[in-house]
Amino acid sequence: MQVRGSHPGRGAVTEQRSSPTTSGTTASTGDDGGARTGVAALVLLAACTALAQGLARYSFGPLLLPMREDVIRSYAIGGLLATVHMAGYLVGAVAGVRASARVAPLWLIRTGMAGSVAGLAVLSFSTGSAMVGAGLFLTGMGGALVWLAAPAVAVQVYPCDPGRAIAIIASSMGIGITLGSVVPALVPAVGGWRAVWGIEAVSVLVVLCVSLLLLGSRPQVSARAEESGGWRPDRRWIWTVVAFAAFSFGIGTGMTFFVAALRDGAGWTVRRAGATYSMIGVAMIAGGVIAERLSRSLGRMPVLVAQFVLAAASMFMVATGMGPVVSVAAVIIGTTMSGTAAVVSADLHDRYSPQQMAAAFGLMLIPLGIGQMLGPTAGGWAVDLAGDPFTAFMLCGAVMGAGLLPLVIHGCRRTRRAQTPLITGR
Repeated sequence: MQVRGSHPGRGAVTEQRSSPTTSGTTASTGDDGGARTGVAALVLLAACTALAQGLARYSFGPLLLPMREDVIRSYAIGGLLATVHMAGYLVGAVAGVRASARVAPLWLIRTGMAGSVAGLAVLSFSTGSAMVGAGLFLTGMGGALVWLAAPAVAVQVYPCDPGRAIAIIASSMGIGITLGSVVPALVPAVGGWRAVWGIEAVSVLVVLCVSLLLLGSRPQVSARAEESGGWRPDRRWIWTVVAFAAFSFGIGTGMTFFVAALRDGAGWTVRRAGATYSMIGVAMIAGGVIAERLSRSLGRMPVLVAQFVLAAASMFMVATGMGPVVSVAAVIIGTTMSGTAAVVSADLHDRYSPQQMAAAFGLMLIPLGIGQMLGPTAGGWAVDLAGDPFTAFMLCGAVMGAGLLPLVIHGCRRTRRAQTPLITGR
């Protein structure tokens, strides 16, 4: 069915819309029962994203300190392990893009959840850095598979407001990160950091089992996978990817060293640093919804660029080590983490069909994974060379700012070309 959208801030977009259903997923049908089922499916998808893309992936930063006292001996090794984690994310993104042409998105989500369970289980029994690396690799791969498919499935199970559905999925990561921020407090209570990883493994396993029951049990091959073949990258997509990859470089590094840097560089207690870290997750919960809503009226690109600028500035704010400034920076980081994901996904949904959106978003995850893979290692080496843990954040801010420039230039040129006929007419 051809649909022409003219939402404020989006512009008129003509695109091919598929039926709002997906294999194994019950979508809203317009009656009360269908609406409730759509909301239930959306909430369950948000839970999968919160655990696989939030809790399982971002617990390593808060747990880095107790793990450093046991199996991780330096910031460089910690950064290398975070890089291994991002290598798993990159492998998951590549595998997911290739598999998305042959299998239903729900299959990717279930596979990703299973990979997260396996990785968390390995971490709970790890006795050395090699096992830690293996566990982090699996959790990274699982998170990528879930995040690759979740926005597209959310649009299909909640078609009455696709933008809000995408924003909810993006914001749900904040719940996982908020939960991850309290894990250091659990270490002495449950008997060590390995037990914390074990608790997370059980939690993800429970949600996986519930998803198998409520979202269907037999994933099928996507009947519309061939429709993604018409998509080709344009300049807007390319420069968005460059800026997003630089953003991911900074976020991946900052999230890894946030707690450790505040303790070692500014003399904060672990409890205080963990509480500030939790503000990132809390801000993420609202960030996706707020940013997507603003982008409807102000435009997708202006809101996206503003978020990238604020995120780069927040890295330098963390480097001050000053309590109020770091707290504001934590809110900015959290808001932009979910906000950028929501706006980018919504922009792709505005311009492409669901199948093309999945292809464009999936390919976008590959350079994002590379950015997050390089960031922690570069940050760890910078910290060890300079002897100051805040050096990593200075590096992040510089890289994020440089990566944003091409997108800003592209946006300015497009705006200038759009205004030229009006100026000439005068």
